[in-house]
Amino acid sequence: MKAIQLIAHGTPGKFGLYDLPEPQPRSGEVVVEVKACGLNHLDLWLEAGGLPVQICLPRTPGSEVAGVVSAAGDAAGEWKPGDAVAVQSNVFCGECEFCLRGDDSLCLRGELLGIGRDGGFAEKVVVPARVLVRLPLGVDFAASAALTLAGSTAMHMLTNRTQVRAGDWVLAIGGASGVGSAAIQIAKQLGAHVISTGSTEAKRTLAKKLGAEFVVDSTQTSWPAEVRKLTNKRGVDLVIEHVGGNVLPKCFDCLARGGTIVTCGATAGREVALNLWPIFVKEQRLIGSYGRNRADFRATLEWAAAGKLKPVIDCVFPLDQTPAAFEKLRAREVFGKVLIKP
Repeated sequence: MKAIQLIAHGTPGKFGLYDLPEPQPRSGEVVVEVKACGLNHLDLWLEAGGLPVQICLPRTPGSEVAGVVSAAGDAAGEWKPGDAVAVQSNVFCGECEFCLRGDDSLCLRGELLGIGRDGGFAEKVVVPARVLVRLPLGVDFAASAALTLAGSTAMHMLTNRTQVRAGDWVLAIGGASGVGSAAIQIAKQLGAHVISTGSTEAKRTLAKKLGAEFVVDSTQTSWPAEVRKLTNKRGVDLVIEHVGGNVLPKCFDCLARGGTIVTCGATAGREVALNLWPIFVKEQRLIGSYGRNRADFRATLEWAAAGKLKPVIDCVFPLDQTPAAFEKLRAREVFGKVLIKP
């Protein structure tokens, strides 16, 4: 089979298109013929060697896989060749205390597909059967690949790590991003008033089309003041944040008393300085969110099948042009998701 592999870290990294042996499933595993795989900022961190984990090269990236089961090992349960599936990117063990209580995002032995093990920028990928979910009718492979990582991340943030009440004000950072575009739609469906941010007019227009009532220009230093103005100086009840760096402290400037920030990323930086005084005086919360649980993954696909959550797909690259897809994402020229189709 053909696969894209990272063979040396860098910005850009060194990639190669290789003919690799056909993967063979072991007990409890299946082989999935990849029909579409999303590109994620995790892939950029992998490329640059910027993840705080040991990476064994060469590595096939790609965490957001949708495809068809082509082979199943023994003890693979219900799965059989021909089944259309989505693959959960956080490969959980299913046995630790957190997995047993349904919190597989906290798995003690979890690993990320395309990071800790070879992923979906290939014609086929082998994964544990436990990370598969059957694709519902009405959800095609491209939609699944575009939603099941970013969309389920947003679902986990909005329905697991916190809860949205009808009438709440929600600020979704980066409305043209994968997480941001899903967060706008989910929050809107839950009855919230949604504000978003965007660095260009085109990105702000997209956020409005997705359901944001207001979108502020994130290139202006005064954007937090604009958010407070839009809420009659009250501030928002919830911020969905996935950027980190100097964006996170600014989110506190947007937050109402008793409000919550849920954060799941640090693309702009992992170390931030916070003024603790207003946080405890206003009884505000900062909540971390990592990945998704099985329930979030299923809910994302169910919402997509019901038309409540729609994928935002920027463009699709063939497998041999994967390095160009990395460059497009690195240049911040993406609206929604970039997909790779082997």
